[in-house]
Amino acid sequence: MENSPKYPHLRTWAFMSLRFFLWVCIASTGCSSLSYQDPTDNAIASKTIENREEEEIPIIQATEKPDSDPKSRDRIDDVPVILTPIIGVIIPGDASPRIMEIASGVIEGIRVALDVFGEHNERFGTPELLVFSKGDELEEALEAVTELSRMELVGIVAPLQEEIILGISRHSESSLPIISPISAVISREAKQVISLVGADPGSSKALAQQAFSSGLMTAAIVYSREPESTFEAEAFTDAFQELGGSVLGRFEYPIGSTFFEEHLRAVEAIMPDILFLPVPEEDIELIAPQVTFFGLDSLGIRVFGTAGWSQGDVLNTIDTRHTDGVVTSSPFPLGEILPGYQEFLSAYERMHQRTLPNLFPTFGYDAASILLEGMKAGAQTSKELLKTLDGLSEVPGATGILSVKDGHVVRKHFVSCLQDRTKILVLPHQKSQPIMMPPLPDPETDSIPENAPDRIMGFHCANSGS
Repeated sequence: MENSPKYPHLRTWAFMSLRFFLWVCIASTGCSSLSYQDPTDNAIASKTIENREEEEIPIIQATEKPDSDPKSRDRIDDVPVILTPIIGVIIPGDASPRIMEIASGVIEGIRVALDVFGEHNERFGTPELLVFSKGDELEEALEAVTELSRMELVGIVAPLQEEIILGISRHSESSLPIISPISAVISREAKQVISLVGADPGSSKALAQQAFSSGLMTAAIVYSREPESTFEAEAFTDAFQELGGSVLGRFEYPIGSTFFEEHLRAVEAIMPDILFLPVPEEDIELIAPQVTFFGLDSLGIRVFGTAGWSQGDVLNTIDTRHTDGVVTSSPFPLGEILPGYQEFLSAYERMHQRTLPNLFPTFGYDAASILLEGMKAGAQTSKELLKTLDGLSEVPGATGILSVKDGHVVRKHFVSCLQDRTKILVLPHQKSQPIMMPPLPDPETDSIPENAPDRIMGFHCANSGS
């Protein structure tokens, strides 16, 4: 069974479900419009900060460390200095109760990240949280970014609506890193805005590696015009060709299509080793039966699919004849809990004295963790931090093992094979095996022709090397 958080309602979680968050905006949790918050406190205590305007924005605040010897304060040179990480957050000031619940969860996760960082990094001061309730309109949100950019912050977490995040990415001139934990829509030119969700090439790259390492050298791709599907098709193409594989054909279909004979017949004509289907989850129920109906699996063409193929709703709805042997991937490995998630969960339960009610805190936790990881690497200014963040690799997070590339968080993916509505681990050299059946009799003679080969009737997951 796939590794997933220990709570039953999280067990089928994979990252196709992150699209749910793309329309979400975050509401106020009762914070004042400008306030500091200790990550271990529920109340927010206001504190005044001097604004600074510099080309190189400082990302950490230097403060005097308390000294047990009062006389040492007379010797300024002897006063030890520590660096205090501060994270800014921009949230809407007015929203529905449901959105307020989501906002509260994201901020809870940020507090947990700050608490964990403070426990493990004694050379830094107690981390603090600075909240602006100015995320209802783009103009106000841009003002908040400008104000926060004048302060000594590690960066900004902005759980805001898509249109506001897009506006910030287009119009903000700040060089301070901004993490969007729930919206994937950002301008490609905005190097300072990083999305935690959305299109992730990790799945396509892992599947390309699996295909190539198991000796499957040619591929065809059928995909939707939907942006994420197109992105995953391109990511697979780049990764597969870089390894040495060949993509013989790519066949795009319009959004809302229900019949795929033209595309599948085109795949049949070129006879690839694999058919890659990075299609939206809602299309899988339509296209999977058509793959078998038009006999592609009987031709020995193996099917590879992105995370949506392993979702519970898909596996429970589609007949196993159409999913058995499909190779897919997930940001969670089978049979184990990732250390990053376990650390988050333990810290969350310790801080809040309750079990995790939903997934919203995991996004706040990872957004803050990325910023803190960059600061821990030694960055002193916003420009240094942006350069450091773009090189982050395999950071243990609550939503997976995280890296940052080209403005998006990329998660390490683990490959598995679908069999009887469950996942089975496959090794890099393994591939799903054909199910062989006796040949059909000749319709005229009602007998099996001499030396007729057995026919392939689908695939099953390999239990040993092929």
